[in-house]
Amino acid sequence: MHKSFLIALGLILALAFERAQPVLALEGQIRLEETELVLRLEDGRVLRRDGLIGLKLILGNGQQDVEVRIDGFEEDRTILRAPMPLYRLSVRQADGSVGDLCHPDPSGRHAAFAFPDGKGGFNLTCTSGAEGKCVLFGYRPWETREGVPMRDLLQACIHLLRADYGGDDRPSTRNGTLINLYDRFGIQDPGAAAGMEFEAAWGPEGAVCVAHPRIPDAITLEQLAERYPRLEGHLGPEACSEDAMRANSHALIFNQSAVVAPLRK
Repeated sequence: MHKSFLIALGLILALAFERAQPVLALEGQIRLEETELVLRLEDGRVLRRDGLIGLKLILGNGQQDVEVRIDGFEEDRTILRAPMPLYRLSVRQADGSVGDLCHPDPSGRHAAFAFPDGKGGFNLTCTSGAEGKCVLFGYRPWETREGVPMRDLLQACIHLLRADYGGDDRPSTRNGTLINLYDRFGIQDPGAAAGMEFEAAWGPEGAVCVAHPRIPDAITLEQLAERYPRLEGHLGPEACSEDAMRANSHALIFNQSAVVAPLRK
């Protein structure tokens, strides 16, 4: 699940903590410092990490306000060069019930994290969604690598995970499908992927070329050519190879997947 909420830095919020003691009405500023949420209260206190547990925020997602509560804190130390602060969040539904904001990720965590949106605010995104997974892979959109904005690699990664070949939000993968993901900068290495072959090269607009579709019953090479004229001449294993794409600066991320025969009808 991808949940994205925006907050401008310095926004004055109505805040409440759910603790054993009576609820306190406070005012403060919620900020993102590096990748950590920090609450600076008007009385001079600064709260972060476990100190934010119980905090309720009214967040905007561009369409409606959502009441979110911070229920827990932990760190992800698996891939990134520096630990990523993770927050377990619950949300109040329209019927008044309260549930986890995020679906469980492959590690079973119902977690979200914050990162700069490039506009003076920040996003909250779930670790279970494509965006969250790609940031945790190391594609941190607030950085650059060899002059290339990492935001471009993040977009390429999102399209890759969703098999969104045209970059038009039309995914063609299935949950549980295994892939091997890597990039030209060595942020993710190819490693060994027995039984997999080169599938596609990816840029911020979607696939740069496609050797074979990940799920041929979802979309075929012929359908890709018809749907996305820009891919014509860049489809099939002869037109799309990793060696050729390594020489194409538009190809930022690559992947392998198993070649699956379409089901007979």
